[in-house]
Amino acid sequence: MVGFLSNQWYAAATAQELGEKPLGRRICNEPIAMFRRRDGSVAAVTDRCPHRKVPLSIGCVVGDDIQCAYHGFQFNGSGACTLIPSQKDVPTGAFDIRSFPAVEKYALIFVWMGDPGRADPALLPDFHENDSPGWSAAHGYLRVAANYQLLIDNLLDLTHLPFVHKTSLAGPGIVENPIRVEVAGDIVRARRDMPNVDPAPIHRVLRHFPGKIDRYQDFEFRPPVYIHLNLGANPAGSDEDRSIPHHVVMNSLTPETETSTHYFWSIAQCVNPDPAVMQKLYEMNKMAFDEDTGILEAQQAAIDADPHGPPLGAVAGDHAGVLARRILTRKLAEEAAGTP
Repeated sequence: MVGFLSNQWYAAATAQELGEKPLGRRICNEPIAMFRRRDGSVAAVTDRCPHRKVPLSIGCVVGDDIQCAYHGFQFNGSGACTLIPSQKDVPTGAFDIRSFPAVEKYALIFVWMGDPGRADPALLPDFHENDSPGWSAAHGYLRVAANYQLLIDNLLDLTHLPFVHKTSLAGPGIVENPIRVEVAGDIVRARRDMPNVDPAPIHRVLRHFPGKIDRYQDFEFRPPVYIHLNLGANPAGSDEDRSIPHHVVMNSLTPETETSTHYFWSIAQCVNPDPAVMQKLYEMNKMAFDEDTGILEAQQAAIDADPHGPPLGAVAGDHAGVLARRILTRKLAEEAAGTP
């Protein structure tokens, strides 16, 4: 499995997670401490005090600085040491730490892991459904003990739904109908149409379909770790506007280490304003992603136990995932070579 791209935004937390106290996360093997300044803006620095290597995330926020829990050293959002309580002077640069560009958008906090001069917010994924008027959204987080590419594979091949998610997302027509895949630059898009099928349990919750439906799944992968799923359903044979999704699922698959991933997911819909329906959708998706976690962690353990075995196999359903892996491999090679 390939490594991590540096010059990219990675989801590091949900906006709701980061309150008055610092929050620590390891991203691409880097320990990161995030905290809010007095104006609510987010700062991200190395989660390690240079004095005695204590994680800053177990400390507290003092004004616009993060304070180490051990000896009270303070650091601002740029990583500069601003206070050493045991002495009057702070040696210039001696105890400074690395800072990371951070942006709060779409109810998520994103951190840029590479060259700060290249941290362009325009490169963030478009997850506007998370906080747009007219949309209801619910958010979840899982730490999955598996490589992030296995999670990408899982989301780009939904033929596993009838076998892993029997009581929530499964339904007829998924394995029987082919997926159509196209690549536009670094983006992989795919679609599966499932005409005249019975509704899956999640469709019955949201729209109470009385009979057969025309179901479809639209996928969009943006490297390195973002997948937007547009999951539509209309009464079979109807002429309803297919541009209005049944619901969408937004996925951020942030590498923690080579064998663990921070999985930030959200589900959003704009067709049923009932809060009880939104809660039920959240519960069904959480159950499904918990089921995925069990499969993926077992898969990672089996891969680790078989270091000299053959590579992963691929069939027709893996087409989108294979293309996503090729794009990641190419972009990693380009980054390593210093080419755009």
